[in-house]
Amino acid sequence: MRRIAWSAVSTVLALGVLTGCSSAGDKDGGVPQAVEASAGTAEEGVKPKASAKPTETARPKAAPKDGRIGDAGTTCVLPVSFEAPKEWKLTGVSDEDAELFRKVFGHPTLKGACELSARPTGVIGFIRVWTTDRPDASPRQVLEEFVAEEKGVSDPEYSELTLGGLPAVEVVYTQRSVLLDEPTRRRDIAVKAPKGVTVLHVDGVESEDAKVVIPGYELVKKTMRPAA
Repeated sequence: MRRIAWSAVSTVLALGVLTGCSSAGDKDGGVPQAVEASAGTAEEGVKPKASAKPTETARPKAAPKDGRIGDAGTTCVLPVSFEAPKEWKLTGVSDEDAELFRKVFGHPTLKGACELSARPTGVIGFIRVWTTDRPDASPRQVLEEFVAEEKGVSDPEYSELTLGGLPAVEVVYTQRSVLLDEPTRRRDIAVKAPKGVTVLHVDGVESEDAKVVIPGYELVKKTMRPAA
């Protein structure tokens, strides 16, 4: 099975310069978790050196016992709170590394906040979480800007939703892989809470992995509420 997402090349190149998001003790081979991302297993022999001083807030953690993240004191503090999929690895993005995270994934209008990785389940799939505290921005506006910053996007379809009493917009679109030169279906969602707008981007989903990644994404949507 080919498990290479479209941004693998740029991500692998970026690994060499990322410092704060690495985890020296990671069993996956020392690949920085916050941008391990869509590189997946594209080059199993490439194992960038881990930072000598990993940022404590960026160390990967398992889902909390109560299953929720987003609230104050959890791995990723967000405008919203939701239940993280069981066994997924969570990595918070520190304020120090937020700018680099933004540059690596090409989203200057938002702040990288958290990454949920399905790798512990044997699947190369991710849910990356972005935030903005712009009080005047609607979830539709933020999501349209996010999609515009993605590369190779076509046929976006937007749907208005309400999640946990909060206004939300979901988009499904086709994105052409630069590496494989083939289309992949993507989905994102933006949710507006009193503390700001949160965008969740699903990456690395392939047909064989849908039974793990998509249910994880649906769990996040189902358990969404304002952060405490």
